[in-house]
Amino acid sequence: MNKKISLGAAIAFMLIIAAATFSMTMIYSQNTFNERVSNLKKRETMYQKFTDIDRLMRDNYIGAINETKLMDSVAQGYLQGVGDKYGRYISAEEYAKMTAKTSETETAGIGVVADASPEGYLYIREVYPDSPALAAGMQEGDLIVKIDDADVNSENVESMIQSLQGDQGTVVVLLVRRGGEEFTMDMTRRTVTVPTVYANIIPDTNIAYIWIKEFTSNTSDQFNRELDKMLSAGAKSLVFDLRDNKGGVMRQATRILDRLVPAGVIYTAQRKDGTIEQVNSDGNAIDMPMAVLTNANTAQAAELFAAVLKDYDKARTVGTVTAGKGAMTSIISMSDGSALEITVAFYNPPVSPNFDGIGINPDFEVAIEDDWMFLDHETDGQLKKAMEVVTAMEKTRETLAEQAQTGESEGDADESGSETATQG
Repeated sequence: MNKKISLGAAIAFMLIIAAATFSMTMIYSQNTFNERVSNLKKRETMYQKFTDIDRLMRDNYIGAINETKLMDSVAQGYLQGVGDKYGRYISAEEYAKMTAKTSETETAGIGVVADASPEGYLYIREVYPDSPALAAGMQEGDLIVKIDDADVNSENVESMIQSLQGDQGTVVVLLVRRGGEEFTMDMTRRTVTVPTVYANIIPDTNIAYIWIKEFTSNTSDQFNRELDKMLSAGAKSLVFDLRDNKGGVMRQATRILDRLVPAGVIYTAQRKDGTIEQVNSDGNAIDMPMAVLTNANTAQAAELFAAVLKDYDKARTVGTVTAGKGAMTSIISMSDGSALEITVAFYNPPVSPNFDGIGINPDFEVAIEDDWMFLDHETDGQLKKAMEVVTAMEKTRETLAEQAQTGESEGDADESGSETATQG
């Protein structure tokens, strides 16, 4: 038997629902309002305290106030007070220099890495390929004692390093000391690509050693070129050196990983608003033994690089525990030309947990006392261990392949024998 609800009852029911909805909305709005008022009062208290400090200082401080320095210091103090361990305030001057440096992968200069020598001269630590310095015959270990008409000394060595760069097409005259001889080199400054990837086949092996100094805007392109050279040269295993690699452009690291790991997640990162960023590989993976060298200065993108290869069981790590910087930071510019670097998320590898504040423990812990950059494959204990690791991995693969082939051959023989018996 059907029961009918009267029109009046239906209207009353609808009014009750509407009243309940209105009440819930009002309660939520009131809570939101109270929270906003509370936050506003907190901000007013904070601003009032700063206003009081500013007034007291201006009324009583006898010295002159540098307004730019004051505001920079206030901004720095705010970042310290927030507690963002990776956060920092970047002044307008610093930010301009930083953007100019990071936005260019090429610089007009002679193409060298120079440091101050104990004698106060410029010591050439590296000569870039395809550079004016290389064309002029400059070598690692040379000393620059004079640039144009200015002597290099311990007091001006930093400015002299900067003077090696300049407008494209300009000429710089260097007095170079090599051994006990001095001679002049004339070089014309031009744009030079700064190398971040170096590779070679380790002597008497089929192991490709690939050193990635940092991840800059063209590192993946350099990596692909060097890797192709190594594969063409007959490399059967790879050792990646990420020691002292402090990270850089994460996108460049993921592009390299895209060539090394199968299809799947490279990393995920969840931001404060709940949005999740996920980067995947497309699956064009190289299948060969790999090892990664790490140390305490291996950080951020370099750490993720090692973690991803470990998670996909593509590589073993050798060295010491990494820096433990698994945070994603964003640099946000402000209207006055300054900027803030803020931690906005954490990088989560495909399987292993986030490594921020922890680091990545090596599969094979090997410590060395000397500066690894001055060692070779015979004296570098960490590199020697990595070579042993990939060699063992390669032998294991060869053994498994032989066993698989033997099994197939035996299977073929059994089938042939059965067939003969049947025919007989």
